[in-house]
Amino acid sequence: MNWTIKPFADLSPLELYQCLRLREQVFFLEQRVDCEDLDDIDQHSLHLYSGEPVDVYCRLIGPEVTGHYAKIGRVVVARYQRGTGLGKAVMRQAIVECKQRWPEAPIKIGAQAYLQRFYEELGFSVCGDEFDEGGIPHYPMLIN
Repeated sequence: MNWTIKPFADLSPLELYQCLRLREQVFFLEQRVDCEDLDDIDQHSLHLYSGEPVDVYCRLIGPEVTGHYAKIGRVVVARYQRGTGLGKAVMRQAIVECKQRWPEAPIKIGAQAYLQRFYEELGFSVCGDEFDEGGIPHYPMLIN
């Protein structure tokens, strides 16, 4: 698997378009999420993705933005790639990238509730109460 990781400013217009298009296709058209995707955090994030066009993506946010932890978010896999192991692959790579860049910081995610077991298999543990994000139940989860 060939991974690309770049800060926002280094993304080409085509790369940015493909990443945002995938997020739109999954979160808004498929899942009907009812919150803003473009939240002014992308500019302060690293963007991890693969595929041509991009078919798996997530963003990494460092403790300089969050306050004290690294965060993996906007994890998305194109519909035609689901069930291939690509979701676990991108998460494993994201964890490696976070630990390399911010070795002292725990890693936090906001996991869709139905994916709790998926994230537990990667080493995450629920660290708080269920919350709603965009009309979808989520759990805060953490890995050290």
